[in-house]
Amino acid sequence: MARIAYYRELLKKDLWGRLAQLEDCLSPEDILAAAEGYDWRDRIWNPVLTFWTFLAQVLHPGSACREAVAVVLAEQAIKSERRISPDASAYCQARRRVPLSVFTMALRKVGRCLQAKAKGQYLWHGRPVRLVDGSSCSMPDTPELQEAFGQPDGQKAGCGFPVARIVAMFCWATGAVLDVMIGAYRSSELTLVRSLWDHLKRGDIVLADRFYCTYAILAELLAHGCDAVFRLHGGRSRTMDFRKGRRLGCQDRLMRWQRPRVCPRGLSRDQWMLLPEYLTIRVIRFCPQVPGFRSRTILVATTLLDPLAYPSEEMAALYGDRWTVELRLRDIKTTMQMDVLRSKSPDVVRKEILMHLIAYNLIRALMWQAAQKHGRPLHRLSFAGTVQRLNALAPYLWLYAGTGRSVVLYALLLEWIARDKLPYRPGRIDPRAVKRRPKEYDRLNKPRHQLREALLRKTG
Repeated sequence: MARIAYYRELLKKDLWGRLAQLEDCLSPEDILAAAEGYDWRDRIWNPVLTFWTFLAQVLHPGSACREAVAVVLAEQAIKSERRISPDASAYCQARRRVPLSVFTMALRKVGRCLQAKAKGQYLWHGRPVRLVDGSSCSMPDTPELQEAFGQPDGQKAGCGFPVARIVAMFCWATGAVLDVMIGAYRSSELTLVRSLWDHLKRGDIVLADRFYCTYAILAELLAHGCDAVFRLHGGRSRTMDFRKGRRLGCQDRLMRWQRPRVCPRGLSRDQWMLLPEYLTIRVIRFCPQVPGFRSRTILVATTLLDPLAYPSEEMAALYGDRWTVELRLRDIKTTMQMDVLRSKSPDVVRKEILMHLIAYNLIRALMWQAAQKHGRPLHRLSFAGTVQRLNALAPYLWLYAGTGRSVVLYALLLEWIARDKLPYRPGRIDPRAVKRRPKEYDRLNKPRHQLREALLRKTG
């Protein structure tokens, strides 16, 4: 067995050339430090190479483990004389051995690095904004995953797929994922999101949709020294009377909310009773006008109570930016294809989710560099275009690592990313519908083994 320290000098320049320009965000030493204390066999699949291969696999959506190992085989054949078995089982075993803490560390490290780069840019009234939202992803139907995550109630046994529930916190300035909580399908997002509050700092503003607009969440954020901007929950929005409360302006009221009598799920009775009995909440009503569409009335609840420091028009514009978190999740789930996972054990499923988010953060770091170097707005750059250009140039960046040619190629990559500017389309609305029809196969409404036996009886 070899200690982690054995690999420090060996891996400083080996197989990290593709990300050499991003070592300030994530370096091999960071990965080795997170894996400190674990013993590894003296083999090719050490923690750094395993991590890098996993990252390369995620950056090529849909690629299998065999394909990822083939990429490493080709690179090793070019750069060195080390021989690697083409069998993917060794890589899969190494992926299981890498501790989950390595992936958690990497995600938070890159997120903090991007935050530090942003500094005073993209602040709202001099304060950082954090976006919170939840989502889910599917995975293979195995007994182990069914037990760990569960599946929706509407799916029959043997006909559905396990689903993981995730809640992520994004940085409004850079779009980076700061942290994520992963739970079973029946986990409550309100329970998962409470684990993210430790990453908030005094003065942060949390922006989220109506699902999170609960008395407990608002009270907890105020206790952390943070403020909230949420769309008003359906129950309160239907009973909100704007004739009550203190008038701050047109369609702007200061309300006093009393703590509900019923303790919500996820909180003990003692925790519930520790919350303040009353909260002062500001409620703003506005009607966004989109030409050609029926106007909708939106109610926003916030703990930012000063109407002079935070005008209602600017509050409405800030809540309109909440939609950017949906675009970030689309980048992760659709562009990077995290919607359907491939791993078949609970531990590796969690690692796969974290690795998708790490890859996403590294792509955002590339976009940040391109935006800063060429003076382009970060949120107008194409995420999908950045992924495509990185995948095209990555083999050559690694091949010419340590030479002047790699510097020229990297500068060219940043230029390509900066020139791929998305058009400005405010108020754009598209139906959530697909034009291309799926193939007319029968639906699997019974377990596969039962249908297979029925086919055998029919043909026999």
